[in-house]
Amino acid sequence: MARRTPDAQENSKQPTTGFLGNLHFYANRYNLTLDLSGVTYLTTDAIAALVATLVPFTRIPVFVRGSLPKDAAAQTMLVGSGFFDHFRSVQPIPPKLSGQIQQERSRKVQPDVARDLIHWGIKSISGKAMKCTPAYRVLIECMLNTHNHAAKEGARRETWWATVYADHGRKRVCFTFVDAGLGIFRSIRLRRLQMIYRRLGFRTDAAILRDMLLGKVESSTGISYRGKGLPSIYKLSQGGMIKSLVIIANDVYADVSAGVYKTLSVAFRGTLLYWEIDVH
Repeated sequence: MARRTPDAQENSKQPTTGFLGNLHFYANRYNLTLDLSGVTYLTTDAIAALVATLVPFTRIPVFVRGSLPKDAAAQTMLVGSGFFDHFRSVQPIPPKLSGQIQQERSRKVQPDVARDLIHWGIKSISGKAMKCTPAYRVLIECMLNTHNHAAKEGARRETWWATVYADHGRKRVCFTFVDAGLGIFRSIRLRRLQMIYRRLGFRTDAAILRDMLLGKVESSTGISYRGKGLPSIYKLSQGGMIKSLVIIANDVYADVSAGVYKTLSVAFRGTLLYWEIDVH
């Protein structure tokens, strides 16, 4: 979904958001049969978004049945990601070897969750649990943004998901953070900012996100992004301390590391960040 790959994967981003949107629509009304048997390419961020979409409905309850991908690599990715920590399988599932998916529903930042995910991912590759300050800072900033959003909107506790996946082949630890709330561009304050930008000639939310990352959104707008939050994450990416940074927020897809910002034809429900770190 997010990681940069050849053109076939580039073309799959919008169908993925459409699929998740349809899933949300039908899960509100029916029990589901999720047939993944034909899936041949799967990424950890797509799995995180799938879990974040499905888990709330299992508490209604909506019954979700499904099948594993027949493709060996896709099946290994799904099983190894920690997906079945959140769903029960009627088939024996091998112990997960590569990933964890953590759910939190809290108004508090959870530094212990960030630390444990990083230690787990690095240890899976190097054999030794070590800290990684850049990855820790990104996770904490993501949690803060979710917390601040809930506080500003007067919302109940927001649910967020933080995941780690150890890519042994590339010696990289892959992280995904999913904020299952309204998303950046559905907040009241951002709607006001959108109106200002439209008057200035900026026609897309992609332009607003780019300015947020660059720290150009002034504090006078009431948005607390300048000099911290998204700009600090952007600086870590530009400095090479984190790799392959991708942000999906409502109708915006940003491959930040590649400098690509696009408008999605089908919006994502919430906000998703994906990034990687090297493990030597």
